[in-house]
Order: sequence, then structure tokens, then C-alpha cells
Amino acid sequence: MAATAWSFYNSFREYLGKADFDLAGTGTGFKMSLHTSAGSANLNNAALSTYASLGSEVANGNGYTTGGASVTSRTWAAGASAGVFRFDSTAVVWTATGGSIANVKYAVIYEDGGKLICFSKLSTSQFTLAEDNTLTITPSANGIFELT
Repeated sequence: MAATAWSFYNSFREYLGKADFDLAGTGTGFKMSLHTSAGSANLNNAALSTYASLGSEVANGNGYTTGGASVTSRTWAAGASAGVFRFDSTAVVWTATGGSIANVKYAVIYEDGGKLICFSKLSTSQFTLAEDNTLTITPSANGIFELT
């Protein structure tokens, strides 16, 4: 199964309307964390608003650090069509070192201050990233999201 499109938390819509985010990449950073299937109820709860409210993050170690990895080279720019703006970034990569990264199912993007943005179901069931293998999460050709 291919990963699902990014699903947005209701709180993100509110934060975006209040201009609480610097999508252009010049201010606060963004992170991507990995979560297990045990977190699916929390991830599908659109009422959540902060990273601290999420549960079931994959275990720290073996190439994964609690809190996830930085979402780098973010851009907020005009898309391919008139009136379209795209939020995009480079791929986020984890390599399992010294052991496996177990029970991965979801990826979550959030602002460094903890405000949630979106999540994607990476697979229909949990999977384990075996030692010396990499997991690369690359935005689609249309970026993480577009506003039209």
C-alpha cells in the first residue's frame, strides 16, 4: 500500500487562519515523527492540537530519536497553476542503525513548538525497518499540500 495523503488536524486550520505558522521556512522549524498503530485512534482524532497530546511514538533508538527528524528546505511558493500555493520540503530519511526501528505505521508533521499540522498512514499495518535499511518519506509532486 502506498502512503495516504496527508490528513490535517482541525487545530492546524485554526492556527493557519491566525497566522501562527511560518510556512516559508524562515522562522520556527517543523518536525516529522513516527507512530505505531496503537496511536491510530489519537492520530485520527481531529480535535488534537499538540505533539504532546499524541501517543504511541515509535521507540527511541536504533536511528530514531524521540520527537522525530527535522523537516528541512521548506518552501511556500506558487504552484503550477495560477492562484495555487504549495507547501513543500525535502524528503525526511531515517536509517535503522544498531538494530531495527519497529512498529512504524504513521508519520506526523508538527511545528517545533508542538502545534500539530498533519499525519499520513504509511502502511495498512505496522512494519519494522530492519537494521541498515532506510525509510524515506518524500512529499508528492504537489508538495505536502496545496491551497487553491
